[in-house]
Amino acid sequence: MLRPLQQSDVERLSQLWLHLACSSHPSLPVKFWMAQARILRRELSAKCRGRGVGSDGTSHWVYTRPGSDVAEGLITISNNRRVETIFVSPGEQGHGVGSALMEQAKFGRVQLEACVLEENLRGRYFLQQHGFAETARKHNKAANQDEIYMNCRVA
Repeated sequence: MLRPLQQSDVERLSQLWLHLACSSHPSLPVKFWMAQARILRRELSAKCRGRGVGSDGTSHWVYTRPGSDVAEGLITISNNRRVETIFVSPGEQGHGVGSALMEQAKFGRVQLEACVLEENLRGRYFLQQHGFAETARKHNKAANQDEIYMNCRVA
């Protein structure tokens, strides 16, 4: 089931994101991701008060299993077209949850864009499976690797 982000989701999603970020980016120290997780937690807490689509065009959608209210995945779309984050709990990966979140992101939009670090092969593959193609690269000094910019025309 997809629904807007709620305040009660923030802690679980922040911890889940931290775990997945560390495992998807082995070259970066955990300390780097812990700092990013604190930022994510603050942003989610601030944004979820408005629920659904915020005044800045940012929307946060959460996946929960049928009959449960536990957040198992999240997608954040900003400026009505940029996928800022998408992730799914390990137990739900490979069961269509990420695809459902991506379909929600595509709904009513003409184009989406995303950015992923070069070493995140699983994330890059997922985006490619959903119609994203690389459009540019830029070196990320903090991560000491390229960020890959990707776009998707929504049919």
